[in-house]
Amino acid sequence: MNLGKKLTEVREAAKLSRAQMVELLNQKGFDVKAYTVGKWETGASKPTVEVFLAICDICQVMDIRQTFAVNRLLRLYDTPVSAGLGNYLDGGGHEMIEIDSTVPSTADYAVKVSGDSMMPRFVDRQIIFVHEQQALDEGEIGIFCLNGDAYLKKLGRGCLVSLNSKYEPIKICEHDDCRVLGKVVG
Repeated sequence: MNLGKKLTEVREAAKLSRAQMVELLNQKGFDVKAYTVGKWETGASKPTVEVFLAICDICQVMDIRQTFAVNRLLRLYDTPVSAGLGNYLDGGGHEMIEIDSTVPSTADYAVKVSGDSMMPRFVDRQIIFVHEQQALDEGEIGIFCLNGDAYLKKLGRGCLVSLNSKYEPIKICEHDDCRVLGKVVG
């Protein structure tokens, strides 16, 4: 979200010019000039919290949170998780992606799916959202690290299960290093 653009939209929706906004802010005790409002609206600077709230009051913004909804940023890891035979986790990097309100608030990070073993629910190259946690209940879908390989699977009794019937469950043996990296939440 671009705050400057939103400030302009709010002011224009209230049918106020910049000069009128300056006058109304001055009446509320804020020493503001027209060029200052212009800087806020272009993103060159930001108003103080007090001025921001005064602008919302002047423009009759009833729901500040809704009007100025900020999309959050989430890590999208470079290394995809395998919906198939496993991908080696090499500690790859990540990029920050902007997500909207359709992504569950419990999501801590995102990964891309590689393969077709979790079809039809998850498809190759799909971005999935994960809540970081160290344990899952049987039947839950999560991201697992099994002997250094990353998997997207459903937790079975002593195995990792694919949704695609073409794939056999992956047994987890006593000597295997199997860790839960998180639960898929979206």
